[in-house]
Amino acid sequence: MSKTHWKKLNNPDYLGAYALTPGEDLVITIKNAGEEKFTGNSGKVETGLLVHFAENGIKPMICNTTNAKSITKVAGSPYVEDWQGVKIALYSAEVSAFGETVDALRVRPYPPKTDEYICAECGLIIEDKDGLTARQIAEGARAKHGKFLCLEHAKEATAAKEAEAKKSDVLGGNEDEDN
Repeated sequence: MSKTHWKKLNNPDYLGAYALTPGEDLVITIKNAGEEKFTGNSGKVETGLLVHFAENGIKPMICNTTNAKSITKVAGSPYVEDWQGVKIALYSAEVSAFGETVDALRVRPYPPKTDEYICAECGLIIEDKDGLTARQIAEGARAKHGKFLCLEHAKEATAAKEAEAKKSDVLGGNEDEDN
């Protein structure tokens, strides 16, 4: 049976540890990060680092120093402008804060393990593109062409197949007329 954390029912504006079930990692992609004003837990307007995510339905995260250091390790850069497109894994951890043990949202300090597909033509990692996931692109190419291909090479392979089919039709049609 799935359980609902009471904080989920309050619809806070920002992502928190309550959004994850214990032991769960949430792998998401940073859309952008920067200094913004937000309303803190005390109701006071504060300015700080906010991280927004590319996936629909994921609220922004107020990024503390601990999480910023972890993102820096994953992104390979301390500059928030370089974080765009970086995949991170979030998890919930018990921490000591203000004399209590509380659940806190944390960023794993290493890149998440994800399914990576390598294009058989160019050798590059196949990435999400044109509304398709890397998996959809790779598996679609494998079904159609027998190998993993990035979107560009899949389109080229499809065009080449279609050109070959037209050529065969023309040649086949001429040969039938000669017989």
